[in-house]
Amino acid sequence: MHICVDARMITNSGIGVYIYQYVNRLIASKMFEITLLGNRTTLVGYFGHYNNWNCINAEFPIYSIEEQLKLPRLIPVCDIFWSPHYNIPLLPIRAKKHLVTIPDMAHLAFAKLLSPLQRLYANIVMRFAVKKANKILTISFFSKNEIIKYTGVKSDKVDVIYLGLDTKIFRVINDPIKISEVYNKYKLPERYLIFVGNVKPHKNLRKLVDAFSDISKLYPDLYLLIVGKKEGFITGDKELFEFIEDDTYLKERVRFTGYVELNDLPLIYGQADLFVFPSLYEGFGFPPLEAMACGCPAVVSSAASMPEICGDAVEYVNPNDSKCFVKTITKILDQPALRNELVEKGSFQFKKYNWQDSYNLFIHVIKNLQ
Repeated sequence: MHICVDARMITNSGIGVYIYQYVNRLIASKMFEITLLGNRTTLVGYFGHYNNWNCINAEFPIYSIEEQLKLPRLIPVCDIFWSPHYNIPLLPIRAKKHLVTIPDMAHLAFAKLLSPLQRLYANIVMRFAVKKANKILTISFFSKNEIIKYTGVKSDKVDVIYLGLDTKIFRVINDPIKISEVYNKYKLPERYLIFVGNVKPHKNLRKLVDAFSDISKLYPDLYLLIVGKKEGFITGDKELFEFIEDDTYLKERVRFTGYVELNDLPLIYGQADLFVFPSLYEGFGFPPLEAMACGCPAVVSSAASMPEICGDAVEYVNPNDSKCFVKTITKILDQPALRNELVEKGSFQFKKYNWQDSYNLFIHVIKNLQ
């Protein structure tokens, strides 16, 4: 069977991990003929140690007119074309079957954050993807319900396959030398709350920063560490940056790390007092599970897919109520027994999400599409 994959987003956070985990296993299995579309140099960096795959160079940007004009012509004759995101080709392609993954409906649920042109693109392409695909994959039952809600697609066309967690990377690390190196490398404060993720409005960081403004006055040695990109996103949270910059106190106590190397991230999670995830909308949400795997207790928004994915292993907060954040975070900071209980529950919860199990279900879908 010949499978062609649009792998242009392999360097993105979240979706890039998803693409890599499946494609690496597809190639390693030697059961399929694999063609990848994307930047040739980048893809060789990921899969160059294999010799049983082909690459078609495709460097045009996602969500672009150029993408829609060039992508259909590059897709070869194949059995299945897999789009790991909703930005599928609108023009006819030469694949017998089309598989598309729609992780969430954020571009429609938060359409007001997009420009009119971006909004139009999302509406047209998302609805076309749902109609055109032979099968739709998504990553939580919350997302499946959202896809049905916004597009009216029939339930049996959408399959849910949970993602996995790379426990070779995300694990408890107690090596004092490595811990000291990471503290020095990123100039970490001794005590901190941590958020990990892209800095976009739907991540709801303003509510967290509002709450932290009150919390930090109760804990003078506590900082808020935000691990994630500040620039380069279509919907970057400019208001948040301006709010912090205009407040001398917050400017000192809220730290943006910028880029963090993947192998350093578990150490940064592990040394935090608490992980906080205030997001309004997630299709799945890797960071709470990553925190659990690294021995860090989590306070998580009760919105979207979070209760489905995190179970009873976290403390939940109303994402629209900053006072709820203050109450919940201070409760955990003041009660070591509660903190330890969350760490223990988390140590079981993250193990429910395994990449090999996820891939096995993916292959089941692939074979049924034949």
